[in-house]
Amino acid sequence: MKAISIEIPRLNDRPNDFNILFNHWRTVENTKNTGITFRFTNCDFLRQNAVAFIGGLIRLAQHNRNNVNFALDTLQPRVRTNLEQNGFLYTLGFGGPPWDGNSIPYREDTVYNHNEFTGYLSERWLGRGWLQISDTLKRYITQPVIEAYINVFDHANSPIGVITCGQHYPNLRELTLTMVDFGVGIPHTVRTHLNQPQLSSVDTLRWVFQPGATTKNSSALARGLGLKLLKSFIKENRGNLEIYSDTAYVCITRDGENFQGRSIGFRGTLVQLTLQCDAKYYTLPSEEDYDSGEMWF
Repeated sequence: MKAISIEIPRLNDRPNDFNILFNHWRTVENTKNTGITFRFTNCDFLRQNAVAFIGGLIRLAQHNRNNVNFALDTLQPRVRTNLEQNGFLYTLGFGGPPWDGNSIPYREDTVYNHNEFTGYLSERWLGRGWLQISDTLKRYITQPVIEAYINVFDHANSPIGVITCGQHYPNLRELTLTMVDFGVGIPHTVRTHLNQPQLSSVDTLRWVFQPGATTKNSSALARGLGLKLLKSFIKENRGNLEIYSDTAYVCITRDGENFQGRSIGFRGTLVQLTLQCDAKYYTLPSEEDYDSGEMWF
C-alpha cells in the first residue's frame, strides 16, 4: 500500500472540526502496514480536543503496524510551543519535558492507574487556582470523570487506551478537559446490554441519560455518582458537557440537552467538559441528585 500523508488544518471544536478529525480516524483505521506522515503546514491553532484526538490517531496508526512520521518542520511556531508546553511532543519522543502554562498536560493511559489519574485531575486540572472551589466540590467534579476513565478499561476495548488533554482559556474564562478512546463506543455497549441491536446511536445516548438507567446488579457498566449528578452540576454552574460516540452526539448546558445524529462518526467515545472560571457560580449538587445517579461512559 502506498504511503499516505494526513494534513492537519486549524482545528477548534465546532462540528466541522470534529468531522475532519473523524474522517482522519477512518483513514488511519483502514491503513495498515504502510507509512503515514502527519503534516501541519496550514495549521495555526489546535484546541485541546484536537491535540488529544491526533495523539490517538498516531497511537492507532502505530497499533496498525504503520511507520509513522511526524513532520516537525511543518509546525508553525505558535502550535509547536503549545505542543511542547502541554507535553504532547515530549510524549512522542521529541524535545524536552513540558512546563507549567495554561495547559492541562497531555496524558496517555494504556493501562489502568486510578491513583495517578485521580491526582492528575485534582492537581493538574482543578488544582491550579483557575477555579476557586472547595476540596469537597472538587471531588464531586472529578468523580464522574474518573468513572468514565474506569469504564474505558472495563469494557471499551480501546487499542489506544484513553488520552486526555485540557486547556485553560483566560480570555474566555473557560477550563476545558477532553478524554478520547477508540474503543467499541457507547452505542455498541448499550445495544449489547439491552439486547437491542437495532437501537439507533442517538437513542442509546438518550437511554444512558434517563434517570434510573442502570445495570448495577448485572454488569460493571454503571457505577457511582452518575450522569444525573453531572447534569445537575453542569446546568447549575453554566458548564458544558459534550459526548461524541459512533454517529451520536449530545450537548448538555444549563439551557437543556441536545441530542443529534451525525453523518460522520467514529468508533469510540470523546467526552468534553467545559467549566466557567467564575467562583460565584459554583454550588454543590443536591443530595437527591447524589443519591440517584448512575454513570455510563
